[in-house]
Amino acid sequence: MEEKPVKRKLSNFMIRPLVQSKLGIYSIGLTLGFGAFLSFVVYINLSRFIAYTIHLTRAEATIETMLRHDVASIQVFIYLILGAYVTSMVALSIWYTHRLVGPMVAFEKHFESLQNGDFTHRTYLRKSDTFHDAAERLNQATEALEQRFNSATAGVPLKSTFKRADLAN
Repeated sequence: MEEKPVKRKLSNFMIRPLVQSKLGIYSIGLTLGFGAFLSFVVYINLSRFIAYTIHLTRAEATIETMLRHDVASIQVFIYLILGAYVTSMVALSIWYTHRLVGPMVAFEKHFESLQNGDFTHRTYLRKSDTFHDAAERLNQATEALEQRFNSATAGVPLKSTFKRADLAN
């Protein structure tokens, strides 16, 4: 009986929240730091530009208000872009780490089955998952163990046959 990979639901993307969150937290922290620095530089330079423009042109108060309003609009635009970027980074880090952590969960289940003496368990990964080579090698090793166990117990009467769990100890 072959076990087929389970299709994940959107709510199941956080398989290991702590592990998966680290990449997102580091990316978001770096992004927020960069965004704050960028906003500071833009604000300082635009403020200087406005001050020079007002001083050199002897602009009226209404023009100064308009220029300061434009600077505020630019800041809002920068914050919106930064927010969209942070949201994208969170989604991307969850999606990508899901592709890394998902196979690890499948491997842990396989190892647990081996520990319990179940040599029939196989690991099947989704096409987009990583570690397909490792899963194939683990399946081959498990198949070899199953063949050795079956050949070792082939001529032994059922009452004296070891349970698979006994062999794991």
